[in-house]
Amino acid sequence: MKIKNVKAHALKYVSSEALAEFRNGGPHKLLRNDPVLRNNWISFTALDWNSIENCLSIGLTSFDTDILWRFDPSSSKFESLGFAAVANDSQRIKIHRGLQPDLEGGYFFGTAGLPDLDERNDTIGGGVYHYRGGRYEFLGIPLPHEYIQNIELDLQRQRVYGISYPTMNFFDYDYKNRKTVFSFFTRSHFHESGLDDDGFFWGTWSTRKGHCLFRYHPEMGRPEFFDEPIPNLGPDHPFQFTMNGPIDSFINGRDGFLYFGTTPGELYRLDPKSGKHILLGRPTPGLRLSGLVLGPQGKLLGSYGAYHQTGLFLYDRATGEFADLGSIRDENYACFMIHDIAWDGGVRVFAAETDTLDRSGFLWEATLG
Repeated sequence: MKIKNVKAHALKYVSSEALAEFRNGGPHKLLRNDPVLRNNWISFTALDWNSIENCLSIGLTSFDTDILWRFDPSSSKFESLGFAAVANDSQRIKIHRGLQPDLEGGYFFGTAGLPDLDERNDTIGGGVYHYRGGRYEFLGIPLPHEYIQNIELDLQRQRVYGISYPTMNFFDYDYKNRKTVFSFFTRSHFHESGLDDDGFFWGTWSTRKGHCLFRYHPEMGRPEFFDEPIPNLGPDHPFQFTMNGPIDSFINGRDGFLYFGTTPGELYRLDPKSGKHILLGRPTPGLRLSGLVLGPQGKLLGSYGAYHQTGLFLYDRATGEFADLGSIRDENYACFMIHDIAWDGGVRVFAAETDTLDRSGFLWEATLG
C-alpha cells in the first residue's frame, strides 16, 4: 500500500508578505488586530472522520474565532459551523487537539488560545463546548485565565480531562455539575493524551530526570506518577517552548495497550497495567510523529516529519514492521508540518497542516492504493 494521489485543499489565502512581521517574531495580538491576518491566516489543527455524517470534522486555528468546520470530500466543499457567533472571547481562536465524538454525530471540544503573556490576566479562559445538530452548549471554564490545549472525554463518568496553556495544568472537569474536581501543575505540555480501557487518563509530568507519565482516575482522587523519562528534544530546538514535553500523539489501540508518538519521531507502546512503555521504533530518521489513528487491517496509521518533509506510515503490530506510504506533497506544494490525521475507513487519509509562516495551512487529502 502506498500513497497514490495527493490533493491540497485551500480554505483561505494570505500572502507571504502579509506575514512578514509575524514571521519575524511579532506578537500574537498582531494577528488578532490586523484584519487581513485575522480573517485569512489559518492552521488546520484537529481532525476526526464523522462516520455518522460521512464527512470530515475540522478544528482550526483562526484568529477570527471561526474554528469549527466540516469538509465534504465528495464535493471538496468546506462549511463553517458558526462557532464565531458563540465564542464570546477573542482569545478562543483554536481547537488545538481533542475533537471528541459524542457517538451521536456531535463533538465535545475545548478552546485553545494564544494570549501574549501581558494579556493573560485579562483573559477569561478557554471553554468546554458540546456541538450537535447545529447547536452549541457551553459547559463552562475549567481553569480561569487558562486555555485548553487538549481534552479527553469520558462519557460514562461525564468528565472532560485536559491540559491547559500557558501554565500547563491538568484538570478533571465534571461537565454535568459544571465544576473542576481536581487540577495540578504538570510542568509538562502534551499535544495529546490517552484514556485506557479502565477509564484512566494518561499524560506527562516533569521531573528532574525529564518528562514522565502519570495516570489519573476520578476514583483515585490524585494522580499516580511514574518516573521513567521519555526521550525529548533539546531545549534549544525550534519545536520546543517552555515546558513542552515529548508526547506528540496518543491513542488507545483497542488491544489492551496505548500507543504514543513523540516529537523526536519515535513510536512507543504503553502497558496501562504496569505503566511501562517500550520503544517500537521509528518510521523515518526525521522528527515528529504527530498523527496516529487505528488504520487498515488493524495497523497503526501515522504521520511523520516536518519542514516540508512529511508523510504517512503504517505500523504492523503483529510483525513489528514499519511501512513508509510516501510523502504529503502535490505538484505545487509540500506539506510543511502535520498536526493531526484522520482516516475515512476506506482509502482516504486527511492531514492537518499547521504552523506555516508564509501562507495559510492546507487540508491535505491522500488516497491510498
